[in-house]
Amino acid sequence: MIDFVEPSSAPNRREACGLQTHRVVHHRIRCRRFWFSGQSVTRALRITMRTLVLILLSTVGSLLASDLPLTVEDSGSPEVDALVLQLVSSRPAPYPSGSSRMMVKADWGVPYMTPQVSNAIVKLKAMGTAIFPALVKHLSDDRYSFSDISAAWGNLTVGDAVVNVLSDGHYMVSGYKFRKTPSGSAVYLSFKDYLDARGPEKWSGWAKNKSRLDIQLDFIDWCTSKEQERGFTDEAQRKGVLGRYARAREEVRKEYSEPDGAAKRSQPIRSETNRTSSAAGSRR
Repeated sequence: MIDFVEPSSAPNRREACGLQTHRVVHHRIRCRRFWFSGQSVTRALRITMRTLVLILLSTVGSLLASDLPLTVEDSGSPEVDALVLQLVSSRPAPYPSGSSRMMVKADWGVPYMTPQVSNAIVKLKAMGTAIFPALVKHLSDDRYSFSDISAAWGNLTVGDAVVNVLSDGHYMVSGYKFRKTPSGSAVYLSFKDYLDARGPEKWSGWAKNKSRLDIQLDFIDWCTSKEQERGFTDEAQRKGVLGRYARAREEVRKEYSEPDGAAKRSQPIRSETNRTSSAAGSRR
């Protein structure tokens, strides 16, 4: 309640008006704070409900998918298709790709894959290069296969597992992840880049009659040519980059000339936790 102010008292009249204005503004601020608080709660509830719905849909989808038979594209080779089907993991990825803070259990191997996936990779490698025309038809299969750790956790697809077979585990040989170039910077050259440049269908037609060593040398020669096209910032960088490829060339010659060099990559993995799955190779 506001006291009556005499009209003739100008100072008192201004004070009374100021008191009314202060009360009105204070009331509006309190209402606005309550409104903002209500909006925040409503927004949080909407986000929570949306998350719960997505989790529910994902769970239902997984349950439905578990009842559906797994299939693969017909490549013309039933034997290859049967093994590619085994590249589809029977367990989900433990973490999303890009995770850097995760708990890796002591009994986990890296790459993280089931024995079924690991053995399928080894068996496909053991079948040699003749199966490549059929195998490249599965490069676009994006179902989860296994996980590996590079800079962070990465979930790899069936198509990635196929590249692992085609490359015999030699995903990259540059020795760097990125480097400076005269025009800026460039990332490492991978076997997938090599395949894309050659064209998978055309390349597999060429590779089916080649040895693993022939393929590795062609990959290294392609990388060397691309590095020269990119250019170098100075002579020291040129010698360092090209020198690494020269060493890689000698390393693969030695690897495939040794009696057990390729054979040790063809041993089935029977470990439940995949401790020895490195024989199947991984992205490097």
